[in-house]
Amino acid sequence: LATACYGRVTFFDASSGKPRQKLEWMGSLVSMALSPDGDIVACGSQDNSVHFWRRSTEEDSMMWGYPAKPSALAFDDTGTLLATGGGEAVTVWSFQGSGPEGTQPGVLEHHAQTVTTLSFARRGMRLASGGRDGRVVVWSLGRDGQGDAIGAAPVADVVGALYWRPDGRALAALDAQGGATVWQVSNW
Repeated sequence: LATACYGRVTFFDASSGKPRQKLEWMGSLVSMALSPDGDIVACGSQDNSVHFWRRSTEEDSMMWGYPAKPSALAFDDTGTLLATGGGEAVTVWSFQGSGPEGTQPGVLEHHAQTVTTLSFARRGMRLASGGRDGRVVVWSLGRDGQGDAIGAAPVADVVGALYWRPDGRALAALDAQGGATVWQVSNW
């Protein structure tokens, strides 16, 4: 169990509820994602940056330059790619080797307004993004985080959440009006 708030990320022991690890930071953290192995924690910050920690070493780093608060974060199932939304583009960082420090991220542009939610399919290299523009975009990615849009569709309002079917053949989107839309994406 983990929480992110002003000044820190705290990991708790699930059985006792006691804090196990604190990772300090000097600002407000507005979003959080954990790598599948739990070693990397990424947080979007109030100052339009993404802060990363490696829990095993407590080393940290930051990625600056987002036009808005990165409120959408998602790791792929291998933990080597982190998708972030902090504006109209999706930025994908590679954690292969010693990355993402010193690497160039993939920048995926298709939305006309801020990206609000991100979700990786469990199998394969597909990422779905949803935005304030009421659009859902499916991306095909390489291991370096570069990619192309392979499908896009509108929903009734701001996209609030995206969920993949476990086999990756269908994608559901929930919108701000309470609507749900499901697509068969196996042919996209």
